[in-house]
Amino acid sequence: MLFNSLHFLLFFPIVLIIHNLLKDKLQKIFLLVASFYFYMSWNPNFIFLLMFSIIIDYYAALWISKLGLNDPKRKLILTLSLTTNLGFLGYFKYTNFFLGMINDINFVNQHYFTEYYIILPVGISFYTFQSISYTIDVYKNRMEAKNSFIEFALYVSFFPQLVAGPIVRAETFFRDLYNRLPVTYDIIKYSALLILVGFTKKTVFADNLAVIVDSVFKNHDSLNAIEIWTGVFAFMWQIYFDFSGYTDIAIGVARLFGFQFDKNFYFPFNVTSISEHWSRWHISFTSWIRDYIFIPLGGSRGSKFLLHRNIFITFLFGGLWHGAAYHYLAWGIWHTILLSGENEYSKSKLSLWFNENGGVAYKFFCYLFTMICLGAGLPLFRAETLTDAFAMLKTMFLISDKAISNSFFNFAYFKLLILIFVSAFIFEKYKLKNMIEKTSAVVVILLIQFFLLLCFSAPNAQSFIYFAF
Repeated sequence: MLFNSLHFLLFFPIVLIIHNLLKDKLQKIFLLVASFYFYMSWNPNFIFLLMFSIIIDYYAALWISKLGLNDPKRKLILTLSLTTNLGFLGYFKYTNFFLGMINDINFVNQHYFTEYYIILPVGISFYTFQSISYTIDVYKNRMEAKNSFIEFALYVSFFPQLVAGPIVRAETFFRDLYNRLPVTYDIIKYSALLILVGFTKKTVFADNLAVIVDSVFKNHDSLNAIEIWTGVFAFMWQIYFDFSGYTDIAIGVARLFGFQFDKNFYFPFNVTSISEHWSRWHISFTSWIRDYIFIPLGGSRGSKFLLHRNIFITFLFGGLWHGAAYHYLAWGIWHTILLSGENEYSKSKLSLWFNENGGVAYKFFCYLFTMICLGAGLPLFRAETLTDAFAMLKTMFLISDKAISNSFFNFAYFKLLILIFVSAFIFEKYKLKNMIEKTSAVVVILLIQFFLLLCFSAPNAQSFIYFAF
């Protein structure tokens, strides 16, 4: 069920009304049933996979909590939980990728494996990470195992964030489950505007930008550097509007049920470094890989080699999490290079001198350099194959004698992208929460949002990009 569908627009208010009419356990049961229905509307068969993951981790956490801290069975049970969850994720998401890798390196006997037809369950990467983090937190005594199966099942399957995040930590969810936040008039006003902003981001900006993005990445062989860079930056904003639009809707919907999810995006392109970008982009995911991969590996402790190794493993994992293909691995390696290089530069005397004497010019250079580095990684993320990505990068960075195929078309989108960049800076300064404190501002925002939705929404609803991950 897409947020930007008529089905959801009917489903959501009905669930909200009935939820408010119920109390305590009945309320939780109803939310769980509604969440299962939400997931089953895509493919009913995969509800059994979701249920199996819930059952495994529910009983694994209970078992771990009953054992002594030094009991070796604790680690065995945790391993069983991780193996089961990652095994399902590996089968559905990576089976054909690994078979393809074997085929690619099998030069001797020419025996090739045939790829399987496997449907990727929507949201499996998100709910798997969410469930895993709960079991690990119980194992590390960061929280107690929950006795209520209904409450734990609701945590894993709560419909606003089930299929595309944000990845909600158990501590945050259960805090609000046991002490629901009040839903006042101001909260309803803010949540409604946040949901409306999310719809506008998706249907007005992301889906319209998709037109040029799809065209550029499909026809990159016949385009020049300016056209490809325009398409790359269009994709940068398409994926931001698409994913942040989804999370705006998810956060707004959850708040109307009394849950406060943490911010998942904070103007990730208004930055002057790659590390700052990652601190603002898909925050629930980046904090997850930091807490459950980077830090357990040793984090920034130890030698320089160990630090760069930990960054490499973390972002290699991050690349593979986004997709089972060589170009996602390359994208993870590219960001490893960027972060490791930035780390070394930040410790140098040159960095200190520029920070002290560079002023506005140096800050602008850092911003421009960061955007170019992020843009250079996007063909590795979006292209169909690694070969296509390298072909695009070659055109982007080498002088070409290709003529601009349609200068007006490119210039129009180029102006749009500049407008988006400038608007993002303005919106970061005058935040939505501050705007809606004034009644006049609320009316203006509502009118603008409805105008944009009515006049510029893409004709056909498109799936959210991160559903594929």
